[in-house]
Amino acid sequence: MKAKNYIVILLLALLMAAGTAIAQDTTQTQPLKYSHSLAITSPTTISKDRNSNIYFLAPGGRSIVRTDSLGNTLGTFSPPTRGRIASIDAWNPMKILLFYEDRQELQLLDRFMRPIGNTTLQDINYTGTAKAAALASDDSFWLFDETSLTLSKLNMQLRKVTIETPLNLILDKERFNVRQLREYQNMVYLLDANGIFVFDNLGNYKRKLPVTGVTYINFLGNELYFVQDGVLHFVNLYTSERRTVRLPKPYTTGIVSVTRLYLFLPRQLDFYAW
Repeated sequence: MKAKNYIVILLLALLMAAGTAIAQDTTQTQPLKYSHSLAITSPTTISKDRNSNIYFLAPGGRSIVRTDSLGNTLGTFSPPTRGRIASIDAWNPMKILLFYEDRQELQLLDRFMRPIGNTTLQDINYTGTAKAAALASDDSFWLFDETSLTLSKLNMQLRKVTIETPLNLILDKERFNVRQLREYQNMVYLLDANGIFVFDNLGNYKRKLPVTGVTYINFLGNELYFVQDGVLHFVNLYTSERRTVRLPKPYTTGIVSVTRLYLFLPRQLDFYAW
C-alpha cells in the first residue's frame, strides 16, 4: 500500500509540474480580423504612444506618420533637413524623440508633431558615437555608445553624461549589434542581436533575456513582447511567464494594443483587430 501511495503522489507531482510548465509557456491561436494595409519604409523605425497611436516612416523615409488605432492619419512630420531617422520613441506623446544616427542628433516633437528642440551630440562635447537612444522618465536621454561599449545617461540640464555603465564584460565585442534602447517601468532595456539586456534606472546591470533574431521590442502592461521567426512572443516582466501567438504571415515586427495588432513586413504595415 505504501508503494502505491508513493506512486500516486509522484504522478500527482508530475502532473502539477506539467501544468506549471504549460502556464509558463503557452501557445495561442487567436482569431485575427484583417482590416487594411499601409506602405512604410522601415519595419523597425516604429513606435506606439500611451494613447495607442502608431508612428512609422512613410514611403521614401522622409516623413513620420502618426495614425490612430484604426489607421486613420492624425498627422505627419517632415524634417526640414535630410538625415536617416534610426528610431522613434513616442511612448510619451507630449515629447516624441527622433534619433538620427548618421547626424548624431536628438530631435524632440510636441503632441502636435512640431519641433520643440534638437541636440547634436558633438555640440555638447559628447565624444563617443551613439548607436541607439531613448527618452528617460526624468527628461534625460539614454544612449548606447558603440565606441566604448557604454550605456550612458545624458542630462540635458547639466549638458553632460551623469551615468556611465561599461558593457564590455556583458556584450560580445566581436558580435554585438545593438538595435534598440527603451526605458519602461523604471527599467532600461537594451536590445542586442545576442539578447535583451536589462538595467535599473541607475544603469546597473540586472539580467539578460536569452533571445536572438529579434529586431524590435515593445511593452504592453507588465509584458515585454517581440516577433521572432513569425511568432509573437510575450514575456511577463515580473514572473517570466511566457506565451506566444501564431501569426498569419512571416511578419518581422509588431506593435500590440489590447484590441488591435499592427504587424510589419519590410515595406508594409497590416492592421488587425483581435
